[in-house]
Amino acid sequence: MSVKNLHSLINGRWFIDKPYGHSLLPSLFTILEGKDISIKSGEREPDIFISLKKSNAPLVAASGFDSGNNDSEYVAVINLKDPIYKYNQECGPSGTKSKMQGMKSYAQDPNCIGVVLDIDSGGGQVSGTPEFYDFIASFKKPVVAYTDGLMCSAAYYIGSAASHIIANKRADAIGSIGVMVSFIDFSGIYEKQGAKLITEYATQSTEKNKAFEELLKGNPELYIKTELDPIAEDFINDIKAVRPGIDPSVFKGGTWNAQDSLDKKLIDSIGTLQDAVNKVFELSTTDNSNSNNNSNSKKGTMSKKTKSFPAIQKLIGAKGEGIATISTVLGNKGVQLSEAQLEVLENTLVANEAAITAATGKVAAAEGVVTALEGSVDAVLTTAKVAVAAEATIETKITSLGAEIARLGAVPGAKATKAKAEGDSFEDKDGIVNAEDAHNEFYNKA
Repeated sequence: MSVKNLHSLINGRWFIDKPYGHSLLPSLFTILEGKDISIKSGEREPDIFISLKKSNAPLVAASGFDSGNNDSEYVAVINLKDPIYKYNQECGPSGTKSKMQGMKSYAQDPNCIGVVLDIDSGGGQVSGTPEFYDFIASFKKPVVAYTDGLMCSAAYYIGSAASHIIANKRADAIGSIGVMVSFIDFSGIYEKQGAKLITEYATQSTEKNKAFEELLKGNPELYIKTELDPIAEDFINDIKAVRPGIDPSVFKGGTWNAQDSLDKKLIDSIGTLQDAVNKVFELSTTDNSNSNNNSNSKKGTMSKKTKSFPAIQKLIGAKGEGIATISTVLGNKGVQLSEAQLEVLENTLVANEAAITAATGKVAAAEGVVTALEGSVDAVLTTAKVAVAAEATIETKITSLGAEIARLGAVPGAKATKAKAEGDSFEDKDGIVNAEDAHNEFYNKA
C-alpha cells in the first residue's frame, strides 16, 4: 500500500514515551511488509465532536452537526488519540496540520465558544509539534486540554498551551517531557539483497551530515549535543513559558498519575470530559481566551472581564478602568498572565512602593540631621572668626574648625593658671599651670 510520508515513520526525532513508541513497532513492520493496515471508512472514531452547553448532554459527531441551523453555543471536542504526526497518514491518524486547519474553522464560527483537546497519546514527531503548540497558545477562543489516558511528550507539549488542563483521576500517565531519536539503518538489508551502499561527500562538505554519520558509527555525543539537546531545551522553555509554577523535576522525562501531576502542576485540576467542556463555557464568559485577541460571541457582544491593577497600569502605561489581558513576548511565544499572577504582581509592586516610601522618609530625616549639624558647625566657625568658603563641604568646615582649635591650643598662656594657695607644694610644678612664665616671678623665686 502507499503510505504518505513513510519516511517520517522510520526516521526522525521524537517527543515520545518509549513504551508507547515500542507499541507502535508491529504496525510499522506491517507497513514495511506492504500490508494494508488502514482503517476502513466508518470504522474510525470521528476526530471532532460537538458538546452543547447542557450539562451531560451526549457528544455529537461534528459531521452530523449543522451549526448554521442550530442557534446554540457549543464546544468543539477535538480528539488527539493517536501518535502525533505533522501530516495525515493513510493508516489513520490526522496530522497536526489538519488539526490546526480544522480548529481555524471553529475559531471563525460565532456559535463555537471554545475547544476541548481530548488527549490520549504517548507523543510523536518533533516536526509539527512546536508549531501546533504556538497555534494553541494564540488561539482566539478558550482551549482546555483533557486526558483520561496518556498525555505524554509531544501530546503534553501541545496540551500545555491550553489555558487549563484537566486529567481524569484514572489517567494512565502524564509528562514524559523529553526528546529521543529513532531511525533504521537499512544498509544491512541492501547488502543482503546484493546491493552495496556507497556514500561520498564533496571536498567542501566537511560538516554535511556529520552528526548523523557519527551516530551511525556508534558515536552519539555530537548528535545529542547538536540535535537533541537544543530541541529539548526549546521544549522545556516552552513549557516554562505557559506553566511558570511547574515543578522543575518534571523536565527529566518522568511520567506521573493524575494526583502527582496535579501536585507538580503539570495539570490544573482532576475531573471528567464534561468538566472540561464546562470549563470552556466558564472561560468564555470571562473572555479568558488563549490569545491577546478577544473572541466574539455569536452576537458579537461577549463581555470583557477587566480588573483594576493600578500599580501595574502605572508601570506599563496602560490607561483605562482595568486590564483584560496582559501579554509579554518571549522570543516568538506569547505568555498570558492569569488573574492570580496579576494579583501577585500587583501586590509586589504595591509592597515595593511602600518600602520605597518608607526609605524615602528615612533619607529625609537623615538629611534634616545633617543640615542641623552643618548649621551648628557654621555657627562655631563664625564665633571663632574662621573664614571658610560658602560652598565648602561639611567635611572641609569640620577640618578647618579642627585646625583652628589646634592653633589656639599652641598659643602661650593658653592653659589656665591658678593662684598659689595654702598647702600648695613649690616643688609640684604640675600643680601650677605655666609655672615658668615670666608673670609667675613670685612663684619662681619661692
